[in-house]
Amino acid sequence: MTESGYFTDGNGIGGLLEEIFAAEPTGAQRICQSCRAQHPTGAHRAYTSAGVVLRCPSCGDVAIRVSQRSGRRLVEFRGTWIFDAPR
Repeated sequence: MTESGYFTDGNGIGGLLEEIFAAEPTGAQRICQSCRAQHPTGAHRAYTSAGVVLRCPSCGDVAIRVSQRSGRRLVEFRGTWIFDAPR
């Protein structure tokens, strides 16, 4: 099995991210804290198992980690996130 069989792109978890952000976030830009590459959230690789890990498409470093415990969502963000403010 190729590595691409293990992940989807960030658009695949758009619904989950929309619940967290209360807005559609897949177009939001992220600057990676490791390689400094800038990509839209939808271009990141989403790995799912017990939780969800979104990884930089350039270097593979963690962008978002989402898990659930005791009915609460735990979310860790890494890097710089750029959201356009509503007008």
